Amino acid sequence: MKILYVSNLCSEKVFKYVFDTSINKPEQADQKFHGLLTKGLGKLNNKCTIETVSSIPVIPSNHKRKLWYVKSEVFNNIKYTYIPFINIPVVKNLGVFLYTFFKVFFWSLFNIGKKRMVVCDALYVTIATASSLACKLTFTKNVTIVMDLPGLMVTNIRKDTKITSLVYRKIISWVLIRFDGYILLTQQMNPKVNPKNKPYIIMEGLVDSGMRGRINNLEKKADELIVIYAGGLYEKYGVKTLIDAFTMLNNSNARLHIYGSGEMVANMHKYTNKDSRIMYKGIVPNAVVVEDQLKATLLVNPRPTKEEFTKYSFPSKNMEYMVSGTPTATTKLAGMPIEYHDFVFLFNDETVEGMHKTLENVLNTNRDELHKFGEQAKQFVIKNKNNEKQAERVLEFYNSKLKK
Repeated sequence: MKILYVSNLCSEKVFKYVFDTSINKPEQADQKFHGLLTKGLGKLNNKCTIETVSSIPVIPSNHKRKLWYVKSEVFNNIKYTYIPFINIPVVKNLGVFLYTFFKVFFWSLFNIGKKRMVVCDALYVTIATASSLACKLTFTKNVTIVMDLPGLMVTNIRKDTKITSLVYRKIISWVLIRFDGYILLTQQMNPKVNPKNKPYIIMEGLVDSGMRGRINNLEKKADELIVIYAGGLYEKYGVKTLIDAFTMLNNSNARLHIYGSGEMVANMHKYTNKDSRIMYKGIVPNAVVVEDQLKATLLVNPRPTKEEFTKYSFPSKNMEYMVSGTPTATTKLAGMPIEYHDFVFLFNDETVEGMHKTLENVLNTNRDELHKFGEQAKQFVIKNKNNEKQAERVLEFYNSKLKK
């Protein structure tokens, strides 16, 4: 089977260059999701071949480089093809649209008569629209991955004019209903993005099968009781509640390490000055965060369940946390299947006092017990949610629901 994967995915080498040279660092969560899924598909080379078409994640306001031409490259049975563009508003979008359209169109024509599928990230409206049109003209099955709802997540709030934002919403709404199939993070997403009830599967996330060999060694844990939050720094994500809950802990050995970016960065020094146990680590490559998670005592996601957007998302950090083998504490998110509940500590009370009590109880638990609990969570996601198994599900989805 032939698969063309259209997104903003870059190889690790190219993304490192973009990350190191950008004024504002690009999102890493979608890179990790797409990267793991394509690697999983790449390992199924006896069943499929995969090529990516990638719009490199830079915009004029975030990168000074104007002319982008990156040669194609092959890693782990995956061919990465990068869309050339001039990094100027409107000019970039037009160029990316045309290149994507013709690439998908001719790829589809070249593979007529073969089992073929285009997988596309719906939230990148330029490449999504171009892919959808090209697939319709060539009668190629087009499946979209929807990782959150447009405009609903805090980090998706656009800073354009009202007219531009309205146009964006109209286009993406038009495109979303024209795919042949959907890969969604939560069941609640389906009626929102798939009103015609076309075939879909739920894939709340995936973990790197390579983490099987990464040992979470209790003897190499930090001496301090380190609590880590890594993600968007927004009050709406419960970060301030977490900080206030942590400051109530009467434990001089406890530490709160915070990674990420967002509106709260501007005031982060106030929290670190008030409580020396709190450290803001900034924006660092995901590999660095993963290493630190292995040494930590507890990984937390305080995202409030009362917020509407929590029904339509499954934070990738939860999967990353669990596969590290370090225990995870999270709120009872509506989009989190109940099967996860036995493998995480739950913030049942999301007030400052309630969160403080949960943190206190967990940090007072015997380290051996915590380590065992974290290992059980790791084994659960490695067995059931690894990227090779999820890639198999994508092929199965095509064969059972989309193939004519």
